[in-house]
Amino acid sequence: MMLELHNMTIGQQIRALSLTVSEGQLVTITGSKGSGKSLLIRAVLGLIPIDDGFISIDGEVLTPMSAFYFRRQMAYVPQYLSVPEGYKGGGLEHWNELSADERYMLLMNKAIASDKQLLIVDEPPQPLAVETENAIDQLLKEAAQCGKTVLAVNSRIKNNQIKL
Repeated sequence: MMLELHNMTIGQQIRALSLTVSEGQLVTITGSKGSGKSLLIRAVLGLIPIDDGFISIDGEVLTPMSAFYFRRQMAYVPQYLSVPEGYKGGGLEHWNELSADERYMLLMNKAIASDKQLLIVDEPPQPLAVETENAIDQLLKEAAQCGKTVLAVNSRIKNNQIKL
C-alpha cells in the first residue's frame, strides 16, 4: 500500500508538504510542539480537511466521502485514548489500571498484529521509559520489514525523517 501527500497545506502549520511512503517503508515525522505533527496524522486519517493539495492511498484520492473506506484499511495508534470505566471487549477491560507505557505498548502491538497494511502512529502525550521507546522503535522497523507502510510521529528514528 502506498501513501502519498501532494503539496498538502493545512492552515499555517503545514505548507505544500509532499511525501511518499511506499510499501515496506517507515517514514517518521518530527517537529517542535505545535508544528503540526498530529494535525498531519489527522489529515491522513481523513478526520480533518486539507486546504490545498491532496492525499492518495494506492493512487486513489482521499476525500471526505472515501475517508471511512480508507480508515478501514489503516491501523492507528492515537496520541490520546481513554476507555470508559467498566468497558468490556477488545482486551482493554483493565485499561485504567495500566501505566502509560503499558497502554502505548498494548496499542502498538494490537496495531502491528492487525491485518492492516497501513500503520499510522502518533506520539504519546508524555515521555515514555527508554526501554519502552526502544521497543516501539524496534516494532516500527519490524512492521516495515514485514511489508507494512508506516507513517509515525517519532523523533528517534532518523532515516526517512520529515521535519515539520
